[in-house]
Amino acid sequence: MEALRTFKKTICACAIVLAATLGLATTPILAGSGDFAGIYIGVRASVNGAGLDGTYSAAGNGAEDDEIEVNRGKAGAFVPAAGLEAGVNLPLGDVFFVTAGASWISGSADLGQADDFGDAADVVLEISDHVQYFIAPSVSIFDNSAIYIKYGRALADLTAIGDVTGQPNNLQGTTYGIGVSTISNSGIFLKTEAGATQYDQFKLTGIGGSDSSILEADPLIAYGAVSIGFKF
Repeated sequence: MEALRTFKKTICACAIVLAATLGLATTPILAGSGDFAGIYIGVRASVNGAGLDGTYSAAGNGAEDDEIEVNRGKAGAFVPAAGLEAGVNLPLGDVFFVTAGASWISGSADLGQADDFGDAADVVLEISDHVQYFIAPSVSIFDNSAIYIKYGRALADLTAIGDVTGQPNNLQGTTYGIGVSTISNSGIFLKTEAGATQYDQFKLTGIGGSDSSILEADPLIAYGAVSIGFKF
């Protein structure tokens, strides 16, 4: 998960920059957190690249245990998605405010695939109905623009389709992101954001009809998103 570690380091660096900006913000041009204060709702569109890191093993067939890496499925591919976002912006000073919110993304996409050595136990993993709860510390850089970092918890449904008798547990994970928000005098806002969600490891048994077969993997989804909506 070197990519995720690199992304986390980037987020930490951005947090330091934001803190420094907050400490140096003494001129009127940086004042503007009040412009964002209030409840908001919007629509969200994103492109997502998903993949798995893990292993599939099948024991008990009279031979040595088989163990292979899980195919990475949609890693590097673009999967479009759309949904809703709502939250509240809470000013904590002239330039600093915190957003608390939630988002929901409809639709489904193939997350990855697991096969045995003979390609006789094909299983496709489908992820759907993403829900995210988050907080986003923000700094107003102009009267109508702000930059923010995001931390959240993500939930999603995971379904195994194919030659399998069991089903995995639903996914839970952590989201990290960074973005820019701009708002007009009428309350219409636009957000652009990039980030990644690292889901906790899940386990799936019963692949190819074998009770001893086990798939264990850690899903990772990287995304770029645009949100547009209205702040009340």
